[in-house]
Amino acid sequence: MATVFQKCKTDDRNKRYPCEKTRCGHPWTVRFREPGGRSGRQREKSFPTRREADSHGVNMEGAKLDGTYIDLKRGAVPIRVYATEWLERQHLAANTYGTYERAFRLHVFPFMGGRLLTSIRPSDIEALGKEMTDGGLSAYSVQAYITPLKAVYTAALHNGDIGRHPFVGAKLPTLPRRVMDETLLPSGGQVQDIADEFRSEWALSVWLMAGCGLRTGEMLGLRVGDVLDDRIRLRRQVTRVKGTVGAVLGPLKHREEGEWRDTPLPMNLSDAVGDHVARHGTGPSGSLFRNITGTLVTTSDYSTQFRKVVKTLGYEWSPHDLRHWFATTALSKGLPLLDVSRWLGHASIKETADTYGHLTPDSTSRAVEVMNEALNQHRAD
Repeated sequence: MATVFQKCKTDDRNKRYPCEKTRCGHPWTVRFREPGGRSGRQREKSFPTRREADSHGVNMEGAKLDGTYIDLKRGAVPIRVYATEWLERQHLAANTYGTYERAFRLHVFPFMGGRLLTSIRPSDIEALGKEMTDGGLSAYSVQAYITPLKAVYTAALHNGDIGRHPFVGAKLPTLPRRVMDETLLPSGGQVQDIADEFRSEWALSVWLMAGCGLRTGEMLGLRVGDVLDDRIRLRRQVTRVKGTVGAVLGPLKHREEGEWRDTPLPMNLSDAVGDHVARHGTGPSGSLFRNITGTLVTTSDYSTQFRKVVKTLGYEWSPHDLRHWFATTALSKGLPLLDVSRWLGHASIKETADTYGHLTPDSTSRAVEVMNEALNQHRAD
């Protein structure tokens, strides 16, 4: 059990010893052991009053009994040190690792890197978010850059290094709804114009993104063996890694290494892939697209070329707008939201619904028919 005493009356090494006053006003010390019985380390903490010392002793003993005891000294580490060590232990895709490293280096560490892990409060998290917003970052960027710090605190909580999560109760910039305005996307004819204007060996890429809903990196990572009879089996994407020159292949977004997903392949695009290979050959390991040096195309090089083509036509679309074209076309024609979400590789159907849900055909009239028929069968006159 915890012991509460005054060192001025019991410890001859104390500068106030011996203190003979009954109410001297000197500090009270609580002494207790960490979990582990007699093998647990002995701890002491001083308080101005006996009431505070008694309360702390009761709390420590209770925490040992219910398994919630936290050694505060374990969290007395600068955030810069703790987060850096945490990041090095993680198994992350190369591009995710790069994003986390930039978040720490450019935003988190300059703002609070020297603070102790245990010293951060919800108000500090809110101040960090405001610092980013005032620096010109959007709400989406703030959320993205603050995500690794949140993961660090979650890990510290699970590891018993802190007793509370500072993100609980912290208010960060609200994310606006990402509702897609389909009127701002290219028409089918304009997609064809972009493909026609593109360099011939990359023209197929335009229709693969528009007709299959691929991300740019997924399209650039395609190989001949990924093209099946009526679908494309996506296994990898092209990404960039800090310190590495050129494109690097990594796992799909929201997937682990070796995981894959299928997306439907229209018949005319299947034929187009065969024509493309016959005319232009393949790149490394059978890749469908390569640059003039014969190596993989980086997403930045492709985006630059795409925007030049679009600008020549008098428009301002990005490659990602072709993926939006796929989603809006599929949903407006009545394809199930769940299937479209799966084909797009979204983390959840909520993301798909929030972005494209307004494009699904109105089911009101069909619902009236269904319920009328059901009620007519079972409702008494």
